[in-house]
Order: sequence, then structure tokens, then C-alpha cells
Amino acid sequence: MALLDSRRDKKPSRFLRQTGLLATVPAILLVSPLLGFFGGRWADDRFGTEPYLMIAGIVLGFGAAGVETYNLVKKAAKIEEEDNAE
Repeated sequence: MALLDSRRDKKPSRFLRQTGLLATVPAILLVSPLLGFFGGRWADDRFGTEPYLMIAGIVLGFGAAGVETYNLVKKAAKIEEEDNAE
């Protein structure tokens, strides 16, 4: 019975935490540019600036995806450093 109690007190393993963070990267890389595309297309239709705002939205989407991916990789590296310190 003591074996079950000790498992409950442990934090999730480093592998599971890193996998959870890094599994979101493909979704971010797909969704951000798509949101930029559709948002830019909507703005182009509304303001009659076709295709400039759509292109700007796509570029901003890729930029946002890159920044968020960098932040997630930094968090995953921090988790590894914390676990190595323990």
C-alpha cells in the first residue's frame, strides 16, 4: 500500500511534461497562419485592399507561431534543467 501512496505524491515525469508542451507546436504552426489568412481575407473584403491584408495576416501568423514555438521550447528546456538539478 505504501508503494501506491508514494506514486501519488510525485510530480509528472519530465518526459510527459515536455511532450505535452511540445505536442502543441504543430497545432500552433498550423492555426496561427490560418487565422492570419482568414482574418486578412476578411479585412481585404471589408476594405477593398485585396490581397495586401491577407498577405500581412499570413506573415503575422507565421511570426506569432515562431515566437510561441520559441517560448514553448524554452519552457521545455527549463523543465529539463529543473529535473537535472534535482
